[in-house]
Amino acid sequence: MKPRLWLPLLAGALLLAAASCLPFRGPAPVSNDRCHVCHLNYSDEKLAVTHARHGIGCERCHGPSDDHCGSESHEIAPDILYPLDKVKPACMQCHPKAQLARQDIHCLILAPDAPLTKTCTGCHGAHRLPRRTVRWDKATRKLLPTS
Repeated sequence: MKPRLWLPLLAGALLLAAASCLPFRGPAPVSNDRCHVCHLNYSDEKLAVTHARHGIGCERCHGPSDDHCGSESHEIAPDILYPLDKVKPACMQCHPKAQLARQDIHCLILAPDAPLTKTCTGCHGAHRLPRRTVRWDKATRKLLPTS
């Protein structure tokens, strides 16, 4: 082999070897501070904290929701809301059935005849505000009348 050819190959191999010794850090944690201004209870909610630690923030599921964040009257819904029947399919976009089925407990919600009330948030954090001043129809995002 010609010296001009093997020298760059050797340098490349050494760089690859050095890079393989570096620890894998995974995605950087995200900050949900923008959302926690109003939704303070989510700053220590297990579901939100776990996802944020893995680089998944509120925006991943609820969209940027700029208008919602700017609505001091709370009349504008987040960009994406989930009616009860959409919670499980939304979670399963990132957590596929094959992965979930490895744990027997998930069979309760993965069964075709599982009631709609059996959702991911039933066990992994209710993901609810302790007190609501407004409510939206989760399918249409329309503000519902207060009772």
